[in-house]
Amino acid sequence: QAFSLVSKLLSQCKLDLLEELVSEEALKVLKEKISVLPDSHRDALAAELDAIMYTTEGDVRIYYDDDGIKFVRILMRFWYLNGANLPDEIPGEAKVFQIMFGDENTKEKKHLLTANYEFQREFTEGAKPDWTITRIEHPKLLE
Repeated sequence: QAFSLVSKLLSQCKLDLLEELVSEEALKVLKEKISVLPDSHRDALAAELDAIMYTTEGDVRIYYDDDGIKFVRILMRFWYLNGANLPDEIPGEAKVFQIMFGDENTKEKKHLLTANYEFQREFTEGAKPDWTITRIEHPKLLE
């Protein structure tokens, strides 16, 4: 649900609403990238909850910072369908997968896109159980 919400807010350029969900460093990077993104790429960032086809964890890490505070980071990978009007090939990148739905009269083209979101939470005893997104990647779209 967090991925769907954040991806939609990104596509709508509502970065101010992400301040409680995304780290300050990640937001700074996103502001720079979003400002130069074509509308079609921005539309393709949005992932509806029912359009998420597959998720998997890519990396799980437990670490301590210099003050001995314990953190957990989980990198999640998402595959989702999106009907944005993207070119068949994005310059300098591999071909984007397309899936056709419907019959000859009601064809609907959707792209199978990927995204990587890294979630972090302090895991020290007594800490709030709030997760923060520390990295957002939408390969072929948000580079």
